Amino acid sequence: MTAMKAPRWMRALLGFGAAIVVALLALNVYMAFKPIPKAEITKPLVTLLPPAPLGWSATDEPIASTPEEQEQVEGELHFDDAVYRVYDSGRSQIGVYIAHWLPGKTSPSKVGAHSPDTCWVHTGWAMLQRNQNVTRDFDGGSLKPMETGTFEKDNEKVHVIFWHLVGGVPMQYDLVGWKNGLAGRIERLPILFTDFSRFGLDQRKEQLVIRLSSTVSFEQMWSDPGFVQFMDGLCRSFDLYAKPPPAPDATKQKVASGV
Repeated sequence: MTAMKAPRWMRALLGFGAAIVVALLALNVYMAFKPIPKAEITKPLVTLLPPAPLGWSATDEPIASTPEEQEQVEGELHFDDAVYRVYDSGRSQIGVYIAHWLPGKTSPSKVGAHSPDTCWVHTGWAMLQRNQNVTRDFDGGSLKPMETGTFEKDNEKVHVIFWHLVGGVPMQYDLVGWKNGLAGRIERLPILFTDFSRFGLDQRKEQLVIRLSSTVSFEQMWSDPGFVQFMDGLCRSFDLYAKPPPAPDATKQKVASGV
């Protein structure tokens, strides 16, 4: 008696499933033997923050006072280190929130879910303005592309600039205002393919989220000498320069030589 042959569509489906299983096994073997990249940041974040400029004060405050920690999107942020410091010039306040994930800790899409337009909005802030890929010349150099926004709550308006760095490279997602829970996970599924196209199979890079919030617009702050000094220190500590400013000695030499 001749055994019945499975339909072509069933054989194709079984073959496709087998191919996926083999691919997953190969990926696991690849990741098991490929070493995790070394971390560039090995010191506590609080020791890397610049000191307060002359005439300013700086106060370290609990992370739990930030919207990111209050929101606790999808449970835990699982960062390896985080710091929140408030710089006060007497005319304005700059809040600096930085979170650090060691290589291999979590995926870029997971960290990217904790942007201000998610965490802040979920804790009651209204998003008034939002921009991506904002570039800026600064102090003779240029900054890595950043994201900016303006938020308001209880008649308080706060201006924000922030970076999500993956292996030192700015990562920006087009999707804004992710939801919590299962709905948010489903909403973010398409960006997994974007991550694969950018980073390939190995997405175990070191990550940083750096967020500055100000009671005064940053357009005004860029001309403040104290803020310029602070930003230079921050950019040098956390690799925020796309093009570093010329070294002071080199500048003096050019002036002296009449160049």
